[in-house]
Amino acid sequence: MKRLAALLLALAVLAGVFVWGFATERYRIFPIQWIKRGAVLVGLRGWSEPFEMRSASPALAALKNVPYLSGSVDPNAKATGVIEAAAGAVAPGVNFYSTLGRGDAFLVDARGRLLWRWSLGKLFTEFEVKPGIDFGFTHVYPNGDVIAFLGEKAFFKLDKDSRLLWRRDALAHHDAFVADDGEIYALVHSTRQVPAIDPRHRLLLDDVLVLSPEGEVRRVISLFDAVRDSPYAFLLPKTLGLALPEGVDAVDVLHANHVEVYDGSLAALSPLFARGNLLLGMKNLNAVAIVDGRTGRVIWLWGPTNLTLPHHPTILGNGHVLIFDNGTSRSQIVEVDPRTDSVTWRYAPPDDDFFSGIRGACQRLPNGDTLITLSQTGYAVEVTEDGRRVWKFANPAVSPQGFRDGIYRMTRLPESSLPFLSASPR
Repeated sequence: MKRLAALLLALAVLAGVFVWGFATERYRIFPIQWIKRGAVLVGLRGWSEPFEMRSASPALAALKNVPYLSGSVDPNAKATGVIEAAAGAVAPGVNFYSTLGRGDAFLVDARGRLLWRWSLGKLFTEFEVKPGIDFGFTHVYPNGDVIAFLGEKAFFKLDKDSRLLWRRDALAHHDAFVADDGEIYALVHSTRQVPAIDPRHRLLLDDVLVLSPEGEVRRVISLFDAVRDSPYAFLLPKTLGLALPEGVDAVDVLHANHVEVYDGSLAALSPLFARGNLLLGMKNLNAVAIVDGRTGRVIWLWGPTNLTLPHHPTILGNGHVLIFDNGTSRSQIVEVDPRTDSVTWRYAPPDDDFFSGIRGACQRLPNGDTLITLSQTGYAVEVTEDGRRVWKFANPAVSPQGFRDGIYRMTRLPESSLPFLSASPR
């Protein structure tokens, strides 16, 4: 009888473990996150988290270079500034952002109070900085200097009082990243005929212009050549013989939209993260990629069939990459490990208003929260690792008709990293 009881007890325990294991995987309950992360760390690819896209990327339509919108009509137009803040839960810091269509950038604190403002208004007329123009402020230095760009015109460095320090004329677009050595990696357009892609139209190509801290050109990296000369060349669209959208003037092959540079601090984790390598977003390939900074070749690429029109891939301290995945009707944030191609975290709320058809940004904060910019609607939110929203900001730039200006990108910075604030009267 004792043996039978022991056998029945063992069977009951095994059945309970089986049921718990099934429920853990099926309903994503404790301890699935710990198990999944451990599996990813040891390289078990089968534990990558699958997810379904709501619709396919509109590939041909995306190849047309179209003007950007500067915002959207908001039915909740009276909401401005910080409209949600969970006490004690918001990551500390100040918020740097620029308002689309107005040529201005701002620093605000966690309560939305204005700390500083920059403007391109002294350099251009209202007809040059206007809705539909691609522009943004991409970096703020400790002394209050900033880097900005105006689409297809130039990159600028301004001081804290918006006075011009230098200007580099170029077909600027989307982004300019300041590396730890002060070099600036700026996205620019170029055009070229490539009959193998399309004999009828010029290609609108993307290059990375590497500038000195003083704005002098040091070298140029062709992103089209990087993809063409890589194992991923098959992803390049071939529009020969296909009917393109009406009014197309150049085939936008890659549509690069973000660049970051590895500083070497993660090189021990993988050769992918060697100092000088570039992390890039390529919207029209539905991909993010790492380009070898020495050879100019693509050494890692991920996203096709998993991402739809993504933006703003950013480097995380554990080697992972955080991505704003725009989608075509709803957006999501995805964290992927380039060493295993495993998705290790995802934020995809069911809200219909969690969507930015263009632009978009994401930043992992020191406390593990994620700051997300819904560029097109002019909102930014902070969410915890388990998906709880603890902070929400609405761009105060709203017209009397309820049109809220979009936000190029919001970045949370430690106030201690900007000593000019304490040294200047506010």
